[in-house]
Amino acid sequence: MFAPLRLIARRHLFERPVRTTITILGVGLGVSVSVAIRAANVDVLRSFEETVSAVAGRATLQVSGGELGLDESVITVLRRHPDVVSATPVLQQGARVEGGPNHGKPFVVMGLDLLEAADLKEFRVRGDGGSEQSLDSLLASDAMFVGTRLASEWGVQAGTKLDILVGTRVHRVVIQGIVESGTGLPSVWENMAVMDIAAAQALFGLVGRLDRIDMVTEPGSSVSSVADELRTSLPPSLSVTRPSQRNEQVERMVKAFQLNLTTLSAVGLLVGLLLVYNTVSFAVVQRRREIGIFRALGMSHGSIIALFLGEAALIGAIGGVVGSGLGVVLARGLVSILSRTVSELYVPVDATGAAVLDVPPWVVLEGGLLGTAVSMLGAIGPSLDASRTAPARALAPGEYEVAQELRTGAMAWVGCVGLVLACALALPGPVGGLPVFGYASAFCLLLGLSCLAPAVVRGSGALIHVAWGRRKGGRGLSALGRLAADQMARAPGRNAVTISALMVGIAIMVGVGIMIQSFRYTVEAWINQTIMADLVVGPTSWLQGDEGGMLANRIPLAWGDRIASIPGVAAVDPFRDLTVEIQGQPRALVSRDLRVHAERSRYLFISGESAATLNRAADENGVVVSEVLAGTLNVSAGGTIRLMTPLGEKQFPVMGVFYDYATDGGKVVMDRALYRRLWEDETATVFAVYARPGADIHAIRRQIAETIGREGHLLVISNGELKKEILAIFDRTFAVTYALEFIAVVIALLGIVNTLLTSVLERQRELATLRAIGASKQQIGMLVLWESSYLGLLGAALGLVGGVLLSVLLIEVINKQSFGWTIQLTLPATMLVEAVALAFATAVVAGLLPARWAARQPVVDGLRYE
Repeated sequence: MFAPLRLIARRHLFERPVRTTITILGVGLGVSVSVAIRAANVDVLRSFEETVSAVAGRATLQVSGGELGLDESVITVLRRHPDVVSATPVLQQGARVEGGPNHGKPFVVMGLDLLEAADLKEFRVRGDGGSEQSLDSLLASDAMFVGTRLASEWGVQAGTKLDILVGTRVHRVVIQGIVESGTGLPSVWENMAVMDIAAAQALFGLVGRLDRIDMVTEPGSSVSSVADELRTSLPPSLSVTRPSQRNEQVERMVKAFQLNLTTLSAVGLLVGLLLVYNTVSFAVVQRRREIGIFRALGMSHGSIIALFLGEAALIGAIGGVVGSGLGVVLARGLVSILSRTVSELYVPVDATGAAVLDVPPWVVLEGGLLGTAVSMLGAIGPSLDASRTAPARALAPGEYEVAQELRTGAMAWVGCVGLVLACALALPGPVGGLPVFGYASAFCLLLGLSCLAPAVVRGSGALIHVAWGRRKGGRGLSALGRLAADQMARAPGRNAVTISALMVGIAIMVGVGIMIQSFRYTVEAWINQTIMADLVVGPTSWLQGDEGGMLANRIPLAWGDRIASIPGVAAVDPFRDLTVEIQGQPRALVSRDLRVHAERSRYLFISGESAATLNRAADENGVVVSEVLAGTLNVSAGGTIRLMTPLGEKQFPVMGVFYDYATDGGKVVMDRALYRRLWEDETATVFAVYARPGADIHAIRRQIAETIGREGHLLVISNGELKKEILAIFDRTFAVTYALEFIAVVIALLGIVNTLLTSVLERQRELATLRAIGASKQQIGMLVLWESSYLGLLGAALGLVGGVLLSVLLIEVINKQSFGWTIQLTLPATMLVEAVALAFATAVVAGLLPARWAARQPVVDGLRYE
């Protein structure tokens, strides 16, 4: 039985190659987006994980002091523990090449004990000509060893001298050798620079300081017991964790961001599913007589279903393979975009791997299976319809269309239920920190509007017919418009699927666009009301997302006093941010001069006046917390919050809750004096500089560069430049969403082309009759274009409704539950007009090929049709 089915399916697939190709391309595009996002997400996280794992090596525990680091004397305490086999010090610093053709290129410098590095897997150092390194060259104070890929990109070799910028200082190093993979396989070491830890400490001014200590415990001992014992003997500010916990923290930080991208990438698959549904539906219509013959010859219901599902599976498999290949190409571009975004928002990751992106085989295999599954899912409905065809009625004209007409009312009721369900699902809270019900609500919203589409098509066709009938003049144009409306309304089920595909693409574009524009408007208003310093002084890497390490990337607090002494400077607010443990979770802590901030700037508090709240926090040794963190920890003004300090965990009163869009995960802000007393930290991240009224900002900026610039490379940026850079980072964060929306619209365009081509085929006799009674080729082409225009406008109308409702879900439910930010809803009229214009233009462009093809069909062949 399978041999005849295979022959029949193959003949039909190749009988209409254009339609089959369009469907395969649509499925392939949907799969490509899914594969690209999955592959890029995997690569971004793997980049961080490999860095941690490669350096940690065989370590089972790590001791860390956070961004302030820890004293190297701690290593003595660790080595005294009977179950600790080894304790290895690690220093990690972010750096940039200074000068030359590679100026500004970022990289990571790892300070390791090179005498013990031979125990690390995939680590080998060779000198000039591949010779082994001498002890003197390994331990030289200016010796640096770079990975093979860095050496290739920079064009350096053993003996090359290089200037590097670490924090605010430029250092001269000598490339003494190349770090290779000991196994011959690609390794994270290829993208790193390595120094002996003693040399790195001396060069970067961090003598006696470490980032962390990696420990290997006895194989038979309990790792958790060793960790508990070490915590009792170490200062409370130091954490003892397993190396894998760092990866888990990063995954938790970025999972909401990546989940949103993955969900958005599924839109292409949904539109591709509708495209397959349309294709198989049209095949059922065209092969109605053939199905009746098969049934009369004894073919069972199951065989009819298997025939159409088999065709869909073949289309999906080919589309999945094509999409997987295209997705790998697309992922190479996405990985650099996502790496930069994650680096700017969450944690620094290496983006240099984009050129040699290693896509896991399971991602490609998943793409092929995804294409097959989507196609078969889209074909289930039409296949069931085909199996129900009665042989006696198979030759009855319009029988399929009548069935679709009868189901229009039922689909409308299903659509209403879907909309009600969408409202209900928007009410529950998140599950495990993820807006699961919010995504379900968005799906029900789009599904509900799709089910209403047949009724909209039929009703709109009748209204358009009446509207053209009342129009005076332009008889030819009016007749074409009415005829196209009648034809559209004759097949509401068929045209509704095409409209739904376009509606989904437009709704996603409008909904996400409104959310992004509203978020941008909210952030811009927040910037203008809260960032009031005239100048900001900080390390050059501050706005570049570099991993700066510890103290080397901070500014001495004494520099703030020197800036304050410059004529024209009214006040300097030292701003220090770092990550600390807040009620068991790593969160951002910010210290600043709250009195200066209260006098010259402000926070937007949910309740209460900014200056009074900030002064009260300084007077009473309290803190203020951001809206996001307050929601996460369920605290409010008047409550308390616990922070881990070098003196142990302490409790602080919460004086106020403020809106903040600068820190994902939220932050705590305390007065600088309180922070210095507890942390004994004499550094700042940046200085906010306020000028006196009428002072020359450019002159102050120049004097800062001349005074402090001689001692360190600093970034001096004006208020306007800072706001511009913040908004630029914001725009880069959402850049990838526009590409995903565009691909969804392209797939919808393919659906319209598919619909109209098949419609022309089905109406071949009707169009030939019109030609025979005097219609010109141009009029036949215009008839098809009118129909495509109606489809585009109806898709745009439903898309606008769905987009606005979807934006409310995104702002009030999904993003609120994912990130905790309060966003002010804004409806950008320009973007809504552009969405309608895009939908209309898409439909017209999609109708050009079918219109031209319909106009060229021979009249005689059309009249002989069937």
